Amino acid sequence: MADYQVAHLSLSNRMAMASLMLAPQRPWGLVTELSREHGVSRKFLYELRNKALVSISEALLPQAAGRKANHNLIEINDSFVQRAIALCLSVVPGTVRTVQLLLDLLLDIQCSTGYISQVAKEIGGKALAYSRGLRLPILALGEADEIFQGRNPCLTLVDGRSFLVLSLSAQEHRDETTWGCVFLDVQKQGVHLVDVASDGARGIRAGVKAASLSIPLRPDLFHLIRETHRVTRRLEKRAYGAIQTAERASKARQEQAMLKRRKGAPLKVKVELPQAATQEHQAIQQLDAWEWLFHEIRQAIEPINPQGQIASLKEARQTLETALELLNSLNNNAIQVFTSHLAEKLDELLAPLEWLEQALAPWREGLDPDLEALIIWAWKYQKELDSSIEQLFPDHQQALATAFWNALSLFHRSSGLAESFHSWLRPYLQIHRGIPAWLLPLLQLLWNHHVFQRGKRQGKSPMAFAGLETVPALPELFDHLTRSENLIPLPADFLRCRKSVTQFL
Repeated sequence: MADYQVAHLSLSNRMAMASLMLAPQRPWGLVTELSREHGVSRKFLYELRNKALVSISEALLPQAAGRKANHNLIEINDSFVQRAIALCLSVVPGTVRTVQLLLDLLLDIQCSTGYISQVAKEIGGKALAYSRGLRLPILALGEADEIFQGRNPCLTLVDGRSFLVLSLSAQEHRDETTWGCVFLDVQKQGVHLVDVASDGARGIRAGVKAASLSIPLRPDLFHLIRETHRVTRRLEKRAYGAIQTAERASKARQEQAMLKRRKGAPLKVKVELPQAATQEHQAIQQLDAWEWLFHEIRQAIEPINPQGQIASLKEARQTLETALELLNSLNNNAIQVFTSHLAEKLDELLAPLEWLEQALAPWREGLDPDLEALIIWAWKYQKELDSSIEQLFPDHQQALATAFWNALSLFHRSSGLAESFHSWLRPYLQIHRGIPAWLLPLLQLLWNHHVFQRGKRQGKSPMAFAGLETVPALPELFDHLTRSENLIPLPADFLRCRKSVTQFL
C-alpha cells in the first residue's frame, strides 16, 4: 500500500480511522486514544474526518442526468507556452503582440514581446536546420516563382505533383547566382528536378544554367490564362457598351415615331440606330470569336485529345497557327498584342507535347487506339477507381500501362501551384511588414507536414504525397522543436498568472 507523509500510516489505517471519526455514536475519549495509538495529533484526526466527509458528500450528491462531460487537464509549462507561441505565429497570421494578447486572454499568461520574439527565432532556427537536413530522394516537377514584400524578394521552389515546398528563402537579390545556389541546395537534399516551370523571369532561367541543370524550362500557363481573362474583360466591356448604345438609339427611334411625344427633352444619341446596330453586332461577334478561338487553343495544348488519346504534336501546331491567324484578323489591338506574345512562346508551349509524344512513341507503335484510350482513362480516374495497375490490367499489359502512367504523371507546363502557395503566404508577409528570418522556415515546415482537407491530395500531407512516409507528423514535430531542453528557459517572473493548470471541457 502507498505510504504518505506520515510514514507508519497506510491507506487501510487511514480508512479505518476515518470511519471511526465519522461514526455518529463515537464514544468519549476515542480521539485521544487514536492519537496516542497511532502517534498522530488530534488536529490530524479531525482534518482526516473533514476530508472523508467531503469525499463522501461529492460521491453521494445527486448528479445531472445524461452522459458526464469529459474533463481534461493541460499542464502549462515551458514547452506548452513555447509550442503555443510557435503555433500562433505559424498557423494564424499574427504579430508578436497578437500572440502576447492571445496568451493573456486564453491562458492567463503574461509574456514580454522580447521573450516571444526570442522563442520565435529559436524555433525558426531549428525548423530551418530540420528542413535542410531532410533527405528528399524524389522526382520533382519544379515550379519556381518570386514574391516580394517591399523590395525584398522571396524565392519559392515547389514540386508540381506533391505540392511540397522544396525551398523558401528571403534573399537580397533574385539574380543568376542567387537562384543557382537555390537549385544546388535543393539538389544536395537528393531532389532530382525533371523540369522547371516559371513565368519567364531572367534570374530563374540564368540560375538553371548556372547550376548546370540539363533540364527543360517550361513556360507558365497560369500567366497566359490570366492575360486572356484581361482581354476577355475588355471585349465584354466593349460589347456591353455597344449593346447599351444600340438600345438607346432604338428607344430614340421609337420616340420619334410616336404620335404624341413624351414630356421633357427628346432622347439624345451619339450614334444613329443603323450604325449602333452594326457596332453591336461586330462587338458581339468579336467576343464570341475570341472565346471560341481561345478555347480551341487551350484544348490543342492539352496532352489528351477529346477522343481520350495522346494529342498529336503536328495537329496541335496546325491548330495553334490557324487560331493565331484568325485572331489577328479580328482587328483588335489587345488581341493582336496577345497573339504576338503567344506566337513568341509557341515552341515552348508545344515542347511538353513533343516530349510526351517522343517518350511514348516506342509504346504506341501498333497500339490499338481503344486500349490506349482505356489506359489513359484509368490514369485520369485512378483515385476514384482506387486500384493499382496490377488490379486493372492483365500481366502482358502492365508494362505498357506503367509506361503511360509514368509519362503522364511527369507532363508539366504551369507554375500555378507556386502562385497558389504565394496566395497563402501573402497574409503572413503583409502582417509582419517584412520577412523575419524565423518566419519562412516555420511556414515551410508547417506547409510540408500539414494534411490536405480536400482535393486530389485529401488525407495526405505534401511529405506523404511525395512518398516520404517516415517523416514525423506535425504534432510530433512541434513537440520535438519545443522541448524545454532545446529552447531558451522561461524568465523567473514569467508565470505571473493566477492558475498553473487550466481545466477545459
